Amino acid sequence: MFDEVTKSVRVLSAAGVEKANSGHPGMPLGAADIGVALFKNGLKISNKNPDWINRDRFVLSAGHGSMLLYSLLHFNGYNISIEDIKNFRQLGSITAGHPEKDNELGIDITTGPLGQGFATGVGLALAESYLSSIFGNEIIDHYVFGIVSDGDLMEGISFEAAELASVWELGKIIYFFDDNNISIDGKVEKVSKTNQKLKFESLGWHVQEIDGHDEIQILQSIKLAKKEVTKPSIIIAKTTIGKFAPNKENTSGVHGSPLGDEEMKLFLNNIGWKGDLFEHKKEIYEYFEEKRKLDNVEFDNWFATLNKKLNEDGSFNNLWNQFINGEISFENLDLKQSAATRVNGGKLLKKIGESNKFILGGSADLAASTKQIISESTYSSKNRSGQNIEFGIREHGMAAIINGISLHSKLFAYGSTFLVFSDYMRPSIRLGSLMNLNSSFIFTHDSIYLGEDGPTHQPVEHLMSLRLIPNIELIRPANNIEIQHSYKYLFSENNKTKVLVLTRQDLPYFDNSLSYEEFLQGAYEISSGSDLTLIATGSEVHLALKIKDLLKDKSVQIISAPILNKFLSENIENFKMNNLVFSIELGRSIGWKDYVGNVTKSFSIETFGKSANEKDLEKHFKFEAEKIKLEILSYFD
Repeated sequence: MFDEVTKSVRVLSAAGVEKANSGHPGMPLGAADIGVALFKNGLKISNKNPDWINRDRFVLSAGHGSMLLYSLLHFNGYNISIEDIKNFRQLGSITAGHPEKDNELGIDITTGPLGQGFATGVGLALAESYLSSIFGNEIIDHYVFGIVSDGDLMEGISFEAAELASVWELGKIIYFFDDNNISIDGKVEKVSKTNQKLKFESLGWHVQEIDGHDEIQILQSIKLAKKEVTKPSIIIAKTTIGKFAPNKENTSGVHGSPLGDEEMKLFLNNIGWKGDLFEHKKEIYEYFEEKRKLDNVEFDNWFATLNKKLNEDGSFNNLWNQFINGEISFENLDLKQSAATRVNGGKLLKKIGESNKFILGGSADLAASTKQIISESTYSSKNRSGQNIEFGIREHGMAAIINGISLHSKLFAYGSTFLVFSDYMRPSIRLGSLMNLNSSFIFTHDSIYLGEDGPTHQPVEHLMSLRLIPNIELIRPANNIEIQHSYKYLFSENNKTKVLVLTRQDLPYFDNSLSYEEFLQGAYEISSGSDLTLIATGSEVHLALKIKDLLKDKSVQIISAPILNKFLSENIENFKMNNLVFSIELGRSIGWKDYVGNVTKSFSIETFGKSANEKDLEKHFKFEAEKIKLEILSYFD
């Protein structure tokens, strides 16, 4: 029966691509045997309870092979119909060109950019191990399965994540490497000499080599992988891309293009298919029915166990409800001293960590500089409940792992480094936003004022560049009250990826009354005035206050905009600004007119920085209050 089911999966996958006249048929045809074996005998999932926290996760890191996933989910009773398959890659279809996260449909993760699924899966596995340490393995005990490709393993992010998975001994990871030796441009061997078996063995993974078309070998490899409890597993499955397409199999021609009419006919003849491509025997659907029933029973048993613990254990009940409801408690700290926002932010984060178990995160080897350490208890294979995560110098891997932790359930996760290194993380930040994850990224050293390290470390374009990502909210606090509200917002469940940007340099203290609701508007008025408006973010709010003091004969309105993109989208109409409006921010000015509208002039940094101390940089770039005052006054002459 296995062969009949894999035949249907191959045909339906190829048919969907042909109908769309677009897509990647090669991977589904080559990896169908792995997919069927996994869904029949590997994965613990429940189509009746798709949000089940203790389900196994399936990561199709080779996201271009999405038709394989859609076909498998269709036959497994998820809400992907034949009509949905026929609408593959069409506008508004739930069967997008690459998988897009939708638990109800059985799609656990958005993938497409290669390497992302591999690394994000490591975050899912870390989340599983963390929650298991909190709630016990009778409540949290599941695997992270995945199919990864040659292309995935070429990407550096996969290597970063693979090292960490080994260090952390995440034995619940089981990845199938679809080893077909083909990429879009041809044979992989033209661009890689890597022996993947030796590579992963050297990284400390459990490695098996199998025939990816042999059901018995596939099932045996899963059993052996599950027996290995400390090492993550990779199963190198030798497959033929485009299997059964006689003129295209084992070639790049089947990777990213439909088979075409003639090749489709030959493929169907080879596979022994007759009849409508979109009509499949009831036996194919029934093949997975027994497994679905067993999984639904397992869910029922798990749910009964959970309810028993909730009813009998008051502390467990309180903790579970805190977790499942996303409840984070906050206490304001007395942060009245002048200090860098990274320093006061770090104090607040540590305080938050004392009473909130469901926030975890760390730094890419810069915790001593960013000050973002939530707990002295560090996550490791010996301490699964540690909230502080040490990522090493792996910014991109860190960002994807943070996404995986956030993706898993109701955990809040953050990653921290210097703002300039967000360049290494941008693809993962973008995907976090695309998935509407509550991932948080805390960046420090936010301007040229970090000083002598020079232009390689001084961000200039980064603030505006990150604001350009849809669904991102970038927060740049100016004082301690804004910092308090920033961290509260950072760990709030609103399906937005957040970027918090903090200073290296000390800022003078200033007090103001600012409610959380006012903060959430994105911008607020610090002082009113009728002659001109100064609007600034972060450290430059202090500069605006200095300029106001120098403009003794002018009535100056000052607006702080800690969440500038929120200000644009929701609240700009609430502010009445003067005809003369000056924006002040230590970064590129492109975009300010889009956010604020009438900007008379932007005081900004339009070039790379320099290696020098703070005062010399201020003078060189004419970011002194007196000089800006004189330029503003010129508009009144």
